[in-house]
Amino acid sequence: MDKPTIIISEQDMNRLETMLEHQSKLTPTMEHLEEELARANVVAPQDVPANVVTMNARVLVTITPDTTATEITLVYPHDFRGDKGQVNVLAPVGAAILGLAEGQEIEWPQPDGHLMKVRIERVLYQPEREGNYL
Repeated sequence: MDKPTIIISEQDMNRLETMLEHQSKLTPTMEHLEEELARANVVAPQDVPANVVTMNARVLVTITPDTTATEITLVYPHDFRGDKGQVNVLAPVGAAILGLAEGQEIEWPQPDGHLMKVRIERVLYQPEREGNYL
């Protein structure tokens, strides 16, 4: 499966790169996230399309083999509290969905070596769409 185009805001890119640079050791998921960041189309926050998954976005996703969509909120590690639906960007699903648009899907390696397929069904909330660039 070809990797889909991904779009990341300059702000998310800077924060994620800084976070990764300060890790003493990179996990395989962090390495995959770095690869995704390296190939991303980086845009100003106000130029992020409204249907793209950004940090702190609330999204409906389907993870194969499930056919039911699940609502998740993509958060930075320091914001992760284990609340229902919260997904850390350093978790495989979190790293996989960053920058994808509605309707796109990606195959992403899991820690056990298997691939999972994640599809973005709908972006329910996106901070940039609401003018929140913090």
